[in-house]
Amino acid sequence: MLKALFYTDYRRYLAKDSWEVLITNLDRNEFPVERMKELYHKRWDIETSFRSLKYALGGINFHSKKDEFIDMEIYAHIIMYNVVSACVNQVNVVHKKLYAVDFKMACHIVRHFFHRRNQKPLECIYDEISKYIQPVRTGRTDQRKVKTKPPVWFVYRVA
Repeated sequence: MLKALFYTDYRRYLAKDSWEVLITNLDRNEFPVERMKELYHKRWDIETSFRSLKYALGGINFHSKKDEFIDMEIYAHIIMYNVVSACVNQVNVVHKKLYAVDFKMACHIVRHFFHRRNQKPLECIYDEISKYIQPVRTGRTDQRKVKTKPPVWFVYRVA
């Protein structure tokens, strides 16, 4: 049976004209609202990782139709995500709360390193990644723009 958890101090939220309703089958005593917020925050890190995997590494478009080959592409993207994340973690950012590495550019640099089979040491890659630092913008409230994507056809293989 699902239960709805409401904030106990509702007057504070009425002033903002906003409500948050959490529907769950977890016990209210074991999982209070503050713990639910903490769990959601941990889940959000996973969601941003999937966003990077899909869009920065191109894990949304596949080159084959067969399930086995799509599985191979997914595993290849996951491995590449782990390699890029390891490289990004090695980059020294001066103010980590104010600045972060541009993950998409780091993907491009690491992919270029593997395509060219460079003999450069990894420190050169770290130095190149460290050139692409962006400010962290907290507190932004931009509306999400949802765009439908048409299917990708394999017409070029017919000829």
